[in-house]
Amino acid sequence: MTNWQIVSWNLTRRCNLACGHCYLDATQRQRPLPGELDTAACLGVIAQLAEVAPGAMLVLTGGEPLLRFDLEELVRAASQAGLLPVVGSNGIVLDQRRARTLKNVGAAGVGISLDAIDQEGHDTLRGFSGAMQGALQGIAAARAVDLPVQLQTTIFEYNRRQVSRLVGLAHELGAVAINFFFLVCTGRGSHQTDLTPEAYEETLEDILRLQEANHGLLVRVRCAPYMRRLQGLKNGEERGSLAAWSGACLAGRSYFRITPEGRVTPCPYLPLEIGDLREQPLARILAEAPALVRLSGETPGGKCGLCDYRISCGGCRARAFAVHGDLMGEDPKCRHIPRADAVPELSSATAPVSDVAWHPDCAPRLARIPAFLRDRVRRHLEEQAKIDGVTVITPEYMMIHRPARMARAEMVLVRAPEMVMVNRIERSVGTPIVT
Repeated sequence: MTNWQIVSWNLTRRCNLACGHCYLDATQRQRPLPGELDTAACLGVIAQLAEVAPGAMLVLTGGEPLLRFDLEELVRAASQAGLLPVVGSNGIVLDQRRARTLKNVGAAGVGISLDAIDQEGHDTLRGFSGAMQGALQGIAAARAVDLPVQLQTTIFEYNRRQVSRLVGLAHELGAVAINFFFLVCTGRGSHQTDLTPEAYEETLEDILRLQEANHGLLVRVRCAPYMRRLQGLKNGEERGSLAAWSGACLAGRSYFRITPEGRVTPCPYLPLEIGDLREQPLARILAEAPALVRLSGETPGGKCGLCDYRISCGGCRARAFAVHGDLMGEDPKCRHIPRADAVPELSSATAPVSDVAWHPDCAPRLARIPAFLRDRVRRHLEEQAKIDGVTVITPEYMMIHRPARMARAEMVLVRAPEMVMVNRIERSVGTPIVT
C-alpha cells in the first residue's frame, strides 16, 4: 500500500499575476473558470483524501488560492480531517486579518514566492510591477500573527548566483525555510530558458554549502533529486534535515496533484492525467492508474537505470517526460557519469525490518503523526528501544520519550510547515521528532 505523504492541490487557475514560468498557465480573471470544483465538491475531495492519505501534507495552491472565498472553509475541513493544510501564495493579498484567520482555522503555514533579491528581478519574473513589495507585505502579515512562513524561489540563470543572498534574506524576514525549485519546462515554463546541466550542478553545490552553514534555517531543493548524489547519501540514508525518504523524485510514489477541475496527475509538472474525481473515486484512481504502477515499481531507463544512485535519486520523472515523452526515461539535466566500477543500487527498501515489536495500542497514536514524519518517528523509537533493551514499544514508552525529556541539542524541530506539528505530536502522541 502506497504511503501518500504530500498532496498538491491547485484550487484555482485564477491569479493576480502573470508569471512567465507558471506551470498551470494561470489567468487573470474576476471569476472562477468554468469547470473548477465548487465548495461542496472540494469538501468531498478532502473527505476522500483523509481516507487514502491520512496525515498527509496538503498544499493548497493555485493560481492564487487566496482569491477563493472559501479557502478558510477548505483549510478548516482539511485540518479537522487530520490533514496538514499549507497555503502556497504570492503574498500580495495576504494581510494580517486573513493570515490570522488562516492560522485559526488550522493552516500549518504559508509558502510565499520570492524569486530575486531585487525588486526589478522579482517583478519581471512575476509579470507585475509591485509584486515584490506585495510579497514582502504578505510575509510580514503572516509573521505578525505567528503563521510560519517559508520562501519559495524558482531558479533561473538570472537569479542562481543570488542563492546565498536569498538565504540571508530568508533569515532577515524570519522565514523558517527556503525552498529552491528547479524549473521543469511545463505550462508557460516550457517557453522559459532552462539551466544547462553544468549550471544545475554548480547551483546545487552552492546550495549544499548553504545547507551545511545555515542550521537555523531549512535550505531545501525541489525537482533536483541528484542532490542526494552530491550529499553522498544512498538509499535509506539520512543526514541533518534530509530524511531518508527525501531527495528522490516523489511523483506518483508518495506525492500526487489535483487540478482545479478535479483531475489527478502524478505531480504538478507531469501533465499526465491518471483520473478524474468527477467520474471516479480517488481510491480507485490511485489503486489502478497504470502510470502510478510504473512510477512505483519500474526502474528508470537510460543512464538513470544504470546509475549507482538509481534508487536514492532516480532522476526527475517530469523532466524525463517533458524532454523524451517517456515517463521512465533518463533525466536529461543530470551530468553524472558513474565510475567504471560502480554498480547500480539494487533495492528500493528504505529501512531494514526491525526486531522491536509495537503494542497494538500504539497504532492510534502513530496514525495521528503526519505521514511525512511517521516513519522517522517510528525509526527513532525503535532505535532507542534497542538501546534500552526494550522489545515491545508501548504507549507508555512513547510518552516517556516525549520531546520535553530530551536534550534540545538532540532534537530536530522540523520547520514550516512541519514545525507546527511538534507541539501537536507532543500533546497527542508524546513522540519526539529527531534524527
